[in-house]
Amino acid sequence: MFQLDNGKYIVIVGLLNNLNYLLDFLKQQQQNLNVKNDSIEKYSGLSYEFINKHPLLKTLIDWYLLIDEDDRICDDKHRLLKEFINAIIYNLTKPINHFRYSDSIKDFALSLYILGGKLTYEFVRLNLPGSLPNLTMLHSLISNSNLKISEAEFRFDELQNKFKNLNFQYAFGSEGMTSVIKKIKYDSITNTFVGFPTTLAHGIPIKEHYKTDSFDILKLWFSSIEKSSLLNVHMIQPLQSSSQNVIPSPFLLAAYGTNTTTTADDILQRW
Repeated sequence: MFQLDNGKYIVIVGLLNNLNYLLDFLKQQQQNLNVKNDSIEKYSGLSYEFINKHPLLKTLIDWYLLIDEDDRICDDKHRLLKEFINAIIYNLTKPINHFRYSDSIKDFALSLYILGGKLTYEFVRLNLPGSLPNLTMLHSLISNSNLKISEAEFRFDELQNKFKNLNFQYAFGSEGMTSVIKKIKYDSITNTFVGFPTTLAHGIPIKEHYKTDSFDILKLWFSSIEKSSLLNVHMIQPLQSSSQNVIPSPFLLAAYGTNTTTTADDILQRW
């Protein structure tokens, strides 16, 4: 700190910054103390009788006490369960438009939707209010996580990223077919109609072949082209190296509709 001839003082910049940092720190500590005092005042009425009056609350307290006794073993084992319970209890105290979910719950929701389907997902979600995101949020998660797969699109870029991130070097590929229900759906993202047998060029499926803005052409397709009865799937299985303890999961490279007109020559040209 320096004093000028007129009697005023100039504070050194470094000292001023330290003083501001100290003031901000003290303000933050005061806010934390106020929050803590508010919480103590809010829950000061939780008597033993109140806890016994609500069996769910008593059970949760007993369970969390058990976890705290052996935190090293139970933390990872029950992490998803704890977040599941926390999500339900937290969301039940909030308006429906303020529901919040952790990343683990979102990942679980995606897995349940993919493995169980829409009906199973909605059955669980509606019977456990606040536990899982609604379908609108779920579809948004799918759109933002590159889980959306377009028909006849070979996802080589995603495969390369998977190999790079997980340090894989070798893999083997396979191709197979499975029967599907015959139906036509409109894909709004690619502006194409999905469900017709994919056209092949030298064995390679043509992406977004059934795209049109003409109702007459669409009508012609429905009347002259048989719907796909089979789904052709290309899978890649990375090979586990000697330094890896976890078996890598398979990767869906491509999928597209087809029928029984595919020939052996088409498959040979494709590979």
